[in-house]
Amino acid sequence: MDGFRQRCRFDGDLEMRGRKSRKAVVKTRASILQARAYARIRDRIMEGELLPDEPLSEYQLAEQLKLSRTPVREALKRLEHEGLVRFVFNRGAFVEGLSVHDIVEIYQVREQLEGFAARLAAGEMPLEESSALDNELEQAQRLAAAGNVRETFESDVHLHKQIIRFTNNDRIMRILATLDNQVHRIRGLSPYMPSRIEATLREHREIMDCIKRRDGQGAQEAMTRHLQAACENAIRLMSLLRSKRDSPNEFGLPNRLVKR
Repeated sequence: MDGFRQRCRFDGDLEMRGRKSRKAVVKTRASILQARAYARIRDRIMEGELLPDEPLSEYQLAEQLKLSRTPVREALKRLEHEGLVRFVFNRGAFVEGLSVHDIVEIYQVREQLEGFAARLAAGEMPLEESSALDNELEQAQRLAAAGNVRETFESDVHLHKQIIRFTNNDRIMRILATLDNQVHRIRGLSPYMPSRIEATLREHREIMDCIKRRDGQGAQEAMTRHLQAACENAIRLMSLLRSKRDSPNEFGLPNRLVKR
């Protein structure tokens, strides 16, 4: 009898462990699918594929990502906590907007800190590094001539990062790093700003010429002008996106965002 009880207890333990194992597998799979949905939707927001204030349909996202609605819904909730998605009662989910006030605040900080960073870099950047950035600018010009808008603007990211790095000022680097996600979102709109490419390349050249001459004041002023122009352009584009009434021809906006 005791042997029978022990056997029953053993079988019961095995069944319990089996149930827990199956639940763990289901939970793990759900977590993986949610993480996949989160990463893909977040990337699309950060890269400007999903634009500020654009509605987010669970059905469409699930179909596009080849997932069920559940991981998509959980991913959207997670993105809401990160400030990238907002839910509106009786209307659903939307990409969180970027207001003019947001853009102005971000660029005010960048103008002060990155302007000063350019001044410091003019005294700190080794000649071989500035020469390497010169080569990158030439490559960016070739990319622009070939119509590669996004790749051209990626050179903007690297130039700014390198200038900041050669300040040798950890606090400036850390403060500016807190803006990375917000700046990335604005830069993600770059494919809709092709008219800005030529001016950006010219402004980068002015900054680098000043750095190579060890002209700290000139580098600071050139960086400030560059960021002020970028801010004005971002505000203009955001106004266009919000109105959704202009022709898409100038910025190449997706047809889904333009009023007919």
